[in-house]
Amino acid sequence: MQVQHLGYPAIICKSMDESIAFYTRAFGMRHLFTEPNRDDSESLQALLHAGDDTYLLLVGPTRPDIKLAEAQLGVGSMQYLSLSVSGADLDRAYTELAASGVRASEEIRRGYERLVFLEDPNGVLVTLTAWITDPPPTLTRADVLARAAELRAAEAAPFLEDGHVRRAIAALTARSM
Repeated sequence: MQVQHLGYPAIICKSMDESIAFYTRAFGMRHLFTEPNRDDSESLQALLHAGDDTYLLLVGPTRPDIKLAEAQLGVGSMQYLSLSVSGADLDRAYTELAASGVRASEEIRRGYERLVFLEDPNGVLVTLTAWITDPPPTLTRADVLARAAELRAAEAAPFLEDGHVRRAIAALTARSM
């Protein structure tokens, strides 16, 4: 299996607003969207675009009185690391990882992504990630996600789904013609 690129590190933060402001002001990252965390109703997730096909996922509390995990330096201090792979590699991931002695979850479809979870030898959670619907090479993933987030917001949907991505691809493709 070949990793295409780092998908995103998922960093736990104390304040979502302060963290988004820091990364957008200090490093010029583009805030693509914020949505509820599907795995934890007391937290939100914000995806930031760092340039090219590089992203950062922030995971923060829904209210200031909620304490997620206290940050500490050392092994396993991020929530998880996403590694982007092709859809074809993800199709084979469970079988190939099992054959090499690595325990992994079966594929999970969540929103616009397909995921396989595993742990590295240090206990760091790793997700192998592929999009359900890949954009054509003429479109950037960041532009597709930004347009999909606009579509999600317009319909007041809680989560960004593959349907939003497909409609965003169609809209962006039509606009470029």
